[in-house]
Amino acid sequence: MNERADYAGPERRRAIRLNDNIFIFGHLDSIGSFDTLTGDINADGLMFEFHRDISQNIRLEMEIYQPIICCKSRIHSIPVLARVAWTKKIEKDHFEEGENQYSVGVEFLEMKEEDRQRIAKYVKEGMAVNR
Repeated sequence: MNERADYAGPERRRAIRLNDNIFIFGHLDSIGSFDTLTGDINADGLMFEFHRDISQNIRLEMEIYQPIICCKSRIHSIPVLARVAWTKKIEKDHFEEGENQYSVGVEFLEMKEEDRQRIAKYVKEGMAVNR
């Protein structure tokens, strides 16, 4: 779990991100349901790796299985409507079959405010632990 500050594109998130592997379940109309782990997260959005490119501005439904505390002994399910803000091809010479080839950044569009605050608190606590 670390702070990310290396992406400088037009969709750069303003808030501090916490690098953490949090399980998410998603649904895209074009491909159906999928599950993966986050690469980083904050109260405004998250990043995950995926095996194929996803068009920018596509909306997706997600269920984030957010740990309540940093030791991950308890989780809370957070339903979210999100928008794909950016995708980036992972730079690598060779990919194994089924291996993730894209980083995908999503912006949270609709979620309960209490869930947004729960994520913000988790990120803040995670950053404090890593100092």
